[in-house]
Amino acid sequence: MAKIILIAVLSFATLYILLSFGLAKFMADLVFTPAKKFCPTYAQVRQRKTDTANIEYLIYKDTDFDAYEQWTAEPVVCDNNGVRILGVYHPVEHSRGCVILAHGFGQNRYAMIPFAEIFRSLGFDTLLFDQRRFGQSQAPFGSLGLEEGKDVAALVEWVKKEYGADKKIILHGVSMGAVSSMNALQHTSDVIGVLEDCGFSTVRQAVTNLYRSMVPLPNPFLLPVVMRRAKKLGLNFEKNNPIDAVKNTDVPVCVLHGDADKTVSVQCAKELRNVLKNPCSRVELFQGRGHGFAILDRERYCKIVADFLQAI
Repeated sequence: MAKIILIAVLSFATLYILLSFGLAKFMADLVFTPAKKFCPTYAQVRQRKTDTANIEYLIYKDTDFDAYEQWTAEPVVCDNNGVRILGVYHPVEHSRGCVILAHGFGQNRYAMIPFAEIFRSLGFDTLLFDQRRFGQSQAPFGSLGLEEGKDVAALVEWVKKEYGADKKIILHGVSMGAVSSMNALQHTSDVIGVLEDCGFSTVRQAVTNLYRSMVPLPNPFLLPVVMRRAKKLGLNFEKNNPIDAVKNTDVPVCVLHGDADKTVSVQCAKELRNVLKNPCSRVELFQGRGHGFAILDRERYCKIVADFLQAI
């Protein structure tokens, strides 16, 4: 009997090890080379407005896509060391500045339309773009906001060149886009403020939490496999810690985070709070809101954004 039990335990352990290793490899693929099926088209984003079976419907139900299609639109083509960044610039009359909006993982520029509406209503031009591996981007791999931070900095330079050196520029990002926006602070000094919505503070925490949101079991291979894949791609992924970028800047940062976030822990927002330097910086937590859903408290979200932009 003992022998049978031992065989069963060893078989289970072997299966667990093989499954964990396979899931770690899947996670590395997902992080760096996600399939196009993970990125919606514009039509699919627009459909969210009426797709009540999808919880994201709540974000888009009040979005005026018809009005969006009438916004003045100027194409953006920006090169960053051989990586082509594609987007669209939407100017407004009597502009107070430009907000560059960075979408989250598995999304594209159109996912940021509900946020762009807020900034337009406050008198800001908006620039929407596709991050690496998503939308129209042809980048061979993504980096969860590490190299994308350099892309955002390149877009800041592009705006300054095209619309004047005195153009005030603000960054806004959701999830991975928030990480790109914070990391950009290491590569540009031409930003007057950053609004980061549910971004992570360290990459180890991010990869672990993302994995556990899908598979609620420990995986001893997860971080070694992901980090090894990053190294093969020429990435120093251990440096993808936006908390360091925030710690080393005096630029005001507004942190927005749902306290029920299961993908990126609200602890990240609390950690960022401890390193903010500028007196205009602030941390706003949204009770009961999950990952990327702080905007559902739209009136409060808009007021926080307006107050922050007025203060900086």
